[in-house]
Amino acid sequence: MLKKSLIVLAIAGMLSCRARRPELTPPDGTHFRSLGVKFSFREKDVRQSGRIVWRFDGEHSKFIFFTPLNQIGLELDVSGEDAVLANFTRKECWQGDFHVLLERMWGIDMSFSSLKALLLAGEIPRGDFAAKGIEADMEPNPGGGAPRAVRLRRGDAELSLRLTRDEYRPGKVVLAGYEERYRAADLESVLAE
Repeated sequence: MLKKSLIVLAIAGMLSCRARRPELTPPDGTHFRSLGVKFSFREKDVRQSGRIVWRFDGEHSKFIFFTPLNQIGLELDVSGEDAVLANFTRKECWQGDFHVLLERMWGIDMSFSSLKALLLAGEIPRGDFAAKGIEADMEPNPGGGAPRAVRLRRGDAELSLRLTRDEYRPGKVVLAGYEERYRAADLESVLAE
């Protein structure tokens, strides 16, 4: 019994003393940023919640929407303000302006550049939001940088976004070109389950 205890203690000691690789932020070379986001949406009788992985570099952005069973349901590719939303189950895609998609999904009319500035730097475009009737609250991150959570309200619609992970990864974001491979459809059809 004493011999087994000593072996367990020796293994625990070796694991606790191993050297950890230093993290480079941002890493050298080509890299992209990956954010984990949990969202919650409410509007009258409609409720949605889920998880999104947002990957972006200097040129492109990719949002991956997961189902409650942790499977990829939708993918949104963004270049500038142009968006392509792909539904993998239906093999359909929609192409249009980012703000049109956000308005339809969550009732919040916002450009991609405004969303990016809001989630990454905590910059609230107060004049633009006031003109559109959008209210924004933010939970700052104690370490600075990106806020921990953002809550947007417009009329009866309320969208909460909580950042769960923020990391850099080697490589770059490559858009898949779904508009060439999937059948073009209207936004309602692509968003349907």
